[in-house]
Amino acid sequence: MNWLSLFGDLRFMTGALVALLGVIFIAYAHEDSWPYVRWLAGSAMLFGLSSLGFRLSQRFFGVTAEGIGAPAATVVAISLAALLVGLHTYLSHRSDHQWRRFVLLCLLGTAWVTLVVALLRENPFRGPIASASVLTAAASWLLWHWWRDRWSGQLALAAAFLVQPLLLFAAMRVGMDVRAFRDLTPLPIVVVYFFVLTLILQRDARRLARELHRSARAEAALQRLADNLDRTVHERTAQLEALNQGLRAFSGMVSHDLRGPLRNIHGLSEMAREAIEEGQPAQALPLVRKLGHESLRASRMVSDLLDLARVEQQALQKARVDFGELVRECVDQLAMEYPSAQQAVRVGQLPVVEVDRGLMAHVVTNLVGNALKYGQGRPGLAVDVHAQRENGRWRFAVSDNGPGFDEARAGELFQPFNRLAGDAVPGTGLGLTVVRRVVQQHGGEVGASGRMGEGARFWWTLPAT
Repeated sequence: MNWLSLFGDLRFMTGALVALLGVIFIAYAHEDSWPYVRWLAGSAMLFGLSSLGFRLSQRFFGVTAEGIGAPAATVVAISLAALLVGLHTYLSHRSDHQWRRFVLLCLLGTAWVTLVVALLRENPFRGPIASASVLTAAASWLLWHWWRDRWSGQLALAAAFLVQPLLLFAAMRVGMDVRAFRDLTPLPIVVVYFFVLTLILQRDARRLARELHRSARAEAALQRLADNLDRTVHERTAQLEALNQGLRAFSGMVSHDLRGPLRNIHGLSEMAREAIEEGQPAQALPLVRKLGHESLRASRMVSDLLDLARVEQQALQKARVDFGELVRECVDQLAMEYPSAQQAVRVGQLPVVEVDRGLMAHVVTNLVGNALKYGQGRPGLAVDVHAQRENGRWRFAVSDNGPGFDEARAGELFQPFNRLAGDAVPGTGLGLTVVRRVVQQHGGEVGASGRMGEGARFWWTLPAT
């Protein structure tokens, strides 16, 4: 018989096609899918190669269809067992005890096929019936999985498994010859393997596409984070550089301004010592008074520096604060130094704001205290403390009718050690620097306006929420 005629044989070609599907499945499968691919591809190659062998034995060695019925049904059972092990691994994501399941399914399938063939010994369709019963059981298992997972692919696979039983039922109803039916049998088996391998490859491809999409999104997010981090690093580096420059300038100012009272203390102490050694204690007495004044000035300067350092480092302890109550407490404390404070200070309607009470008390005490200090001796001194809401912020102000200042130099007021009044009024020039820093820590702004001889107005803002 011509070998070329095999390529026109449906059973031979379907066997070759199924075996080829198994080879392709192994060749193009990802290594992560090996736990189930090896069973699915192995099942396809076993069934395909067995079909080729059975057909060759019929064509060249005279083996009858009845003679290969039972072995063919057994091969179908074994192939189906391997196929089910692969599907179970794929659907459950469990690769343990695979060989145990395979052996168990082979034993059950072979026993069932043997039993059906023995019971239907006189029925020419005994082999196809045994195969159909096994395929029906596999379809029922897939339907159970679909009911649990709701993956439509399981419905498609179950339908593919039922093609051969439905064809068998139709063939028996119309009285088809068993030999003619056996010629059709490979077609539904090819459908089963085609659906299994195609659906799994398609689902794996979609899963891989989703993973690639997630990976691309994660990479883009990481790039954005890297860009933000790089920008933040540059910003923080610039801030640190500015801070270092500020610290260098600040340390220079501190050393310069502290050197003044310390130099005065040293000079005055030397002069007082010489006066005492020369037997002139009366001349030493005013020098000692000046020593006390300079030492007090240095002590205040150190105290203000410590306040500034504490403000720079201290974390805000925010709470709801009634500013009306806070201002009245600060005025009571200032009255110990300025007896006219309670008569001079007028407190308007002030809100309740969430702030650090201790730091904000420093702001109020400093600004109200400055108004009282610079306005001492002026008849009819009046200090007003009030607030109003503007664009979601509270704007507080301390206004007075004191000596005022040159508004062109308002920007100098909040710089360390800058004192527009010079030495005419005691102070260190750090109080307003601390005020500005406290307000900035609360997310607000601070400023001042005034005119010489007409009073001054210091204001600061705070978020309303």
